Amino acid sequence: MFMTAIWVTFIFGSFSYILLKYPHDVLKVSPFSRGFAESPLLKIYIQFVGWVFVLLIIGVWTDAIIQWQIL
Repeated sequence: MFMTAIWVTFIFGSFSYILLKYPHDVLKVSPFSRGFAESPLLKIYIQFVGWVFVLLIIGVWTDAIIQWQIL
């Protein structure tokens, strides 16, 4: 389970860092949102998705630690 937690941390951790640190730049890169780059609601949504990824990482590590202590 620790290998899964490490991989989830690598993948979703990098995405959450980018989404939380640079939400405006993420909007500039996406071809879908070029017209909506100035929308504050879309920036809030991108930061929300970043925090969901952080919560996913916390949940996976909590599950890994609980399963490790059961063994």
